[in-house]
Amino acid sequence: MLNQIVNAALRYKVLVLVGFVLLVVFGVRAFQQVPVDAFPDVTPNQVSIYTESPGLAAEDVERLLTSPIETSMAGLAGVEYIRSISLFGLSYVGVYFKDNVDIYFARRLVGEKLQEAKERIPQGYGEPELGPNSSGLGQVFWYTIESADQKLSAMDLRTIQDWNVRLMLRTAPGVDDVTSWGGFEKQFQVQIDPNKLIKYGLTFKAVMEAITANNRQVGGQFVNLGQEQFLVRGLGLVSTAEEIGDIVVTEREATPIHVHDVAEVKEGPGLRFGAVTRDGKEVTLGIALARINENAKNVVESVKAKLALAQQSLPAGVSINPVYDRTEIVDKAMSTAERALLEGSILVAVVLFLFLGELPLGNRGDRDSAALHAHRVHAHAVFRTLGNLMSLSGLAIGIGMMVD
Repeated sequence: MLNQIVNAALRYKVLVLVGFVLLVVFGVRAFQQVPVDAFPDVTPNQVSIYTESPGLAAEDVERLLTSPIETSMAGLAGVEYIRSISLFGLSYVGVYFKDNVDIYFARRLVGEKLQEAKERIPQGYGEPELGPNSSGLGQVFWYTIESADQKLSAMDLRTIQDWNVRLMLRTAPGVDDVTSWGGFEKQFQVQIDPNKLIKYGLTFKAVMEAITANNRQVGGQFVNLGQEQFLVRGLGLVSTAEEIGDIVVTEREATPIHVHDVAEVKEGPGLRFGAVTRDGKEVTLGIALARINENAKNVVESVKAKLALAQQSLPAGVSINPVYDRTEIVDKAMSTAERALLEGSILVAVVLFLFLGELPLGNRGDRDSAALHAHRVHAHAVFRTLGNLMSLSGLAIGIGMMVD
């Protein structure tokens, strides 16, 4: 069988060369188009569901949130198993699908079932949401937001990250989400005094309902005045702590009772469980998450381009500093792969040169007879040379990978 293959290759050497060239062309094209990453993503095909319920104990999270969501997801097409974690104030449910299920089809199935799950969760205990379409290896770029002159607080840096930088990075091609760590989330806090509630005969619920009812925009149709039309609007969205304090809760003998009469309203940071520091200084950390099956190198390049635009919009003294860049690992892996491909190509070229160098010239009959004779006489030498070259090439590739 081997003799027949060698004879055919010797007889149709032009066809063999054409096939080799086509193989190289398609290989180079595939090398340019295949998603490039430093290591393979072995994360299972999964869809994550998160539900936040601040202040709720883990036992109650399991009973009121996790269990209804798990039972709603049971029976979905292509599901292998469902796992969940119930923590203080947080419920996580992971729905794992078979590998042949498209991830976007899986997310659509889970999204449809979430409507059923929301109806089974008691009102006021949180609303389940789909997690980002990324995996544990999707963190392709980390950066910190720092202030050189220390004039901005940790809450200011976190506000810049959440409402400026993060929104710009989410528009980068291939980025599914951007998460924020460190700093303090900015809040408008209404700290109610129980003694003042008793003084005015009010309840906590009455104050909260008044704030909710007086913090929205409403439309009032329009009014025609001559040939002009004017829109009627009710402006009620609050934007400062003073505006929240001026909201009227009720009235006593034609005297309005405002929120600031029963509570202290201030702008301040929310509660947190940890911090992010760099070189002993507190900073805000942002992590860009790439979508599943995206080219990590292209995603990082698009993130860097957006960060350059975001830097121009930041206040003076505030900088964006990279912490982790996936392209550094990708470039090293690519250089090793390119060197291995180059060495392999040289090996194949040398083998072809030695192999085709045994072919004599002449007419068709002479070439066929000479090729058969050359194969019988020199086959052992050719394959021995091939084995030696492969051994040397393998040794060179191994040494190169060890050096890297």
